[in-house]
Amino acid sequence: MSYGLTVFFCKANFVIMSSEYGTGSNMKLKLSTIYRATLATHSGNEGWIGVEPGQRSYHAVVPVDVQISRGVMACNKPTDGTPFGGYAGWIYFRCAPYDSHIDDETLRLQQAKKNLTELIVKLSEYGIVAEPDGENLPTPQLFINTRILDKSKRIFCSSCNWSWNHPGEVLSDTDLTLVEYLANFKDFRKGIYLFEHICGGRIELPVSRLLNPHNLIRSLAGLQACPGLCFHSKVLAECRAECEGSLYRKVAGRIVKKQSGRVAQKRVIK
Repeated sequence: MSYGLTVFFCKANFVIMSSEYGTGSNMKLKLSTIYRATLATHSGNEGWIGVEPGQRSYHAVVPVDVQISRGVMACNKPTDGTPFGGYAGWIYFRCAPYDSHIDDETLRLQQAKKNLTELIVKLSEYGIVAEPDGENLPTPQLFINTRILDKSKRIFCSSCNWSWNHPGEVLSDTDLTLVEYLANFKDFRKGIYLFEHICGGRIELPVSRLLNPHNLIRSLAGLQACPGLCFHSKVLAECRAECEGSLYRKVAGRIVKKQSGRVAQKRVIK
């Protein structure tokens, strides 16, 4: 390749939870792969992770010149849909570099863990359930619950009784709007995402249907370092505090951003 790219290709390991292929399965991601794709800012390069929508495999593409990377983020992609030697139709995720003028393994590992967390959250938006593969490296705090594709727990509208098979359908339904995040300060895992249906009814989606965190960082709710966002259910902005609750706000923020994109698209069409 003209830019001297190195492509690491990995077959994703699966734990099949259902007889239907791909449904209820976890995609295993290696932190070491994310680590290879996490570079220092002084290098002038960045790394990207490509994931096959079918969840069979993923790969890392490094190094990618930062100017090319910015072009891809600005949607300046090749006509064949294969950014920097990748594959058409795949989901590509930019691994944010760590800010340093020298190579620093500690900072690199810390940033790699953050990138892995962000990648897992990103994949959840596509209905892909992923988690670290358990290799002997520090793992991020965020895991996606396999119940995101659990079709045995239907979700119903409080008004018209319309139902959805699983949270993936809720997230992709244009007739639903996330209006509140009801935090549970005693146990954030028991919080609720509240959606409004086009009929005027509401549906309650437990946060545990989307996220299943392990090794949680401590809660800052009510402390001086807490911005207080979770005390206002209709405020759906992401929180930058290193707090247990920020994980759930991050997902809420992503949902709102996705919804805003759909509204903007409808206005353009009109």
